[in-house]
Amino acid sequence: MLPLVVGVLVAGVLALGAGIVLFVGYGFERFVGLRYLLHGRATSTAHAGLTVAVLMVVAGIIALVGGGHEHAREIETLGVVLTLFGALGAMLFLLLRVFAVFTTVSTMGVVLGVASLVVVLAVTSGFEREFQDKVLAVNAHLIVMKYGDQGLRQTDAEAEAEAEDIKNKLRGFPGLTSMAKFSLSAGEVMIGKVGANLKGVDLPEGAADLKRTLVEGSVDDLARPVSCPVEGAADMPAKAIILGRELAHRLRAKIGQCVSVLVPFTGSPGGAPVSYRFKVVGTFQMGFHEYDTRLAYVRLADARSLGNARQSIFGVELRFADPLMALTAEGEITRRLGNDLKIIDWKTLNRNLFMALTMQKVIIALFLVLIIVVAAFNIVASLTLIVLNKVPEIAILRSMGARSLSLLRVFLVAGSFVGFVGTGLGILFGLLVCAMARIYGYPLDPKVYLIAQLPVAISVRELVFVAASTQLICFLATIYPAVRAGRLRVIDGLRYN
Repeated sequence: MLPLVVGVLVAGVLALGAGIVLFVGYGFERFVGLRYLLHGRATSTAHAGLTVAVLMVVAGIIALVGGGHEHAREIETLGVVLTLFGALGAMLFLLLRVFAVFTTVSTMGVVLGVASLVVVLAVTSGFEREFQDKVLAVNAHLIVMKYGDQGLRQTDAEAEAEAEDIKNKLRGFPGLTSMAKFSLSAGEVMIGKVGANLKGVDLPEGAADLKRTLVEGSVDDLARPVSCPVEGAADMPAKAIILGRELAHRLRAKIGQCVSVLVPFTGSPGGAPVSYRFKVVGTFQMGFHEYDTRLAYVRLADARSLGNARQSIFGVELRFADPLMALTAEGEITRRLGNDLKIIDWKTLNRNLFMALTMQKVIIALFLVLIIVVAAFNIVASLTLIVLNKVPEIAILRSMGARSLSLLRVFLVAGSFVGFVGTGLGILFGLLVCAMARIYGYPLDPKVYLIAQLPVAISVRELVFVAASTQLICFLATIYPAVRAGRLRVIDGLRYN
């Protein structure tokens, strides 16, 4: 429902703008300009086409709402196709009842260009939002730690003392909601035969996000004593671990089973790395394939005790009421803590990912703007044909006292009206496609796209950008035929007649 509500609001703003241009002042120019455009005919074909299109939309909505259980997916697909093609057909035949054929073609070009741009921007924004949510589910808004290998050389006591000093200095910081110590394996560890990263969380301060993504088990089980069976001997004490769901599936490990964790560079020089026994006490699913297959959680104390604490990165995670606050808080935090600590925000930590998404959005948007430019050329052709066909009428208006500026306004009003109608219908159709995408839930391969479903996120700012840029292009397209009409001489028009 949200895309449709936003669409109605944006369409309302466009209608207000059209009202200001078309109904405030310039009554003569407005009357003549719209008179030149509104040559549609309510033929039986247009009426029948509009009726069929509306029935397709109704049938599609019924299929989406009341689909059966046996073939629900096929019925949903049919419902989406009927709804979208029905809506597109309804717009086409409605425009044919209002405009001439060539003007309808020009307007539909604007509609399709705007709709394509709205859908693509919504999908790319959806990917950006999904990746941001997944990243923030694992990474804090800000991370404070030592530079380079200084943190790797710290002893447990030194690291703990520094972490407490950081927390004391940042208490009461505006917008800061939580602070928690953490550790992350400096490189991959081997869990069974699968390479993964091991993250140590400080219970209970650093486990809030893990709790929200748990599928099985409990975070509190990480702190409870566990043991693993040893063949031919009594059970031996072990450590608790929570695995990503896909990681657990690859290991074929279930709750209560034990896995071995091999930490590189922990053995004696030239010897084999040390192996530790862990018992699976839970699984989590963040919906981000990279994390669900390559991440495991343990208690902070257990992570720091794996062979050598110097094999893990240690620091303090900071979380804010709004993740965007972390992007502007670095300066003040540096002032409080000094320059000998490294402060990384969540966007810098994943800079390559977000830069790639932004570049992708910009490049795709630029290519799709070309569709609107092509539609604008159709507007130029449509208005030029009107000018050529209306040469006698224009000459008569000039002979009756109409000025060149007045005739120029006639065609500016006509072209702007086509732009307003095409932009408004295009945004509505684009948001309808977005709504259908949300309802249908188009599946994606998480191994390729890292998420399981096509994401859609509507941004009012982007809709305003689309509407404004389209209106600008359409307005520029009207200038040439408008100037040509304004320069027409009376004698040329009468001779032509």
